Amino acid sequence: MTEQITPQNHESIFPLTTKRYYRVDEVAVYFAISVRTVYRMIYAGEIKTIRIRERIRISVEEVRALEERGIVDEY
Repeated sequence: MTEQITPQNHESIFPLTTKRYYRVDEVAVYFAISVRTVYRMIYAGEIKTIRIRERIRISVEEVRALEERGIVDEY
């Protein structure tokens, strides 16, 4: 059984510098937003993705670009 990813343990499980691509759920945890919000951003063209065998992946460069662009609004 795999460990549940939470905001508290995501950095120890998936440090941002060790992977080139992230799953949607990992990006959601990183930004503390819902998976559904990440999918909405993808479909709106706010997040660039690649597909590997029908699986969506987001590059580490795109995650950094999101931070720089400030697309994820704070409420």
